[in-house]
Amino acid sequence: MECSGGGGEMVIIMLDRSVQHFDSNGNLLSESYIDLDWDIVKIERKRCLEKTDLWYLNDRWEKLTTTQKDKLNTFRQTLRDLPSNYESANDAADNFPIPEDWF
Repeated sequence: MECSGGGGEMVIIMLDRSVQHFDSNGNLLSESYIDLDWDIVKIERKRCLEKTDLWYLNDRWEKLTTTQKDKLNTFRQTLRDLPSNYESANDAADNFPIPEDWF
């Protein structure tokens, strides 16, 4: 997952819990999942919220369509609601919202 910043930079969200093991030919041998704690999820959530803050500056906000504003607001609200919507950090990471490309 990625969350882009207002200056064109890209932030990789490291919440993919899967660990894949391959043989020397590139064939998948096994896949397992690591456990995350809330601190990791909250760090990524905070980073995405900070990167999308710039869209709320008046000169940028006014250029967004109503649909874009709705998508941005929904994305940010979903981020803020993660701790209350999921009991475990793993569930929150697995359901972390995917940002729009233009974010």
